[in-house]
Amino acid sequence: MIPPSFANFFIASTSAGAALVGLLFVAISIAPEHTVMVGAPLARQAVATNAFTSLLNAFFISLGALIPTSNLGWVTLVMSLTGVSSSLTLGWNLLSHRQRWQNALRNTLLLMGSLIVYGYELYYAVDLIKTPQDTGAVLALTELLIVVYALGLIRAWELLGARRYGLLGWLSPLRSVNEEIVTPANEQSASTSDSSKREIHPEHGPEPTKSDSPDRVTSS
Repeated sequence: MIPPSFANFFIASTSAGAALVGLLFVAISIAPEHTVMVGAPLARQAVATNAFTSLLNAFFISLGALIPTSNLGWVTLVMSLTGVSSSLTLGWNLLSHRQRWQNALRNTLLLMGSLIVYGYELYYAVDLIKTPQDTGAVLALTELLIVVYALGLIRAWELLGARRYGLLGWLSPLRSVNEEIVTPANEQSASTSDSSKREIHPEHGPEPTKSDSPDRVTSS
């Protein structure tokens, strides 16, 4: 059972988590072949799984905190271990393939960020199992949930194809995938434009002819 002063936070967190998970399902269902299906790029599958795991983590921890007789530490323990195992599985799938060092760095940072957050969750879960009314541990957990929500929303925003700039844009796991998609599109647009110009201004078309209408002088 959580301290009563945190009840409003977990109520709001549960409502927000349910709405965000539903929106993520809708976003993925628009084009699942590009995000979660077998033929989708591995980076997109990883980002989709990371966003889904983050939002579910915050939702179920918040929901478990509202159960009157439950120990928040046990719920947090289960969800943090789920997050750690999911991150390790994603890391193995991403880093076991040969890739450029830039992509390897981005995937490593994605993995390390998730492991750090879920590792702290695991630490406070053990603390709450020992002392369920520890206000400091509950406060730290609420701050972690805000970070988890932020990570989930950032990954979901990247999954929709939104471009980011600067250092954070360079570190995005989907940067190379988006570049591969944009480049063929630009080439196709340029070739279409060139072909339309050729149709309007043909290089070797027939020369215009002048109609011959000589004046004929008839003699009577």
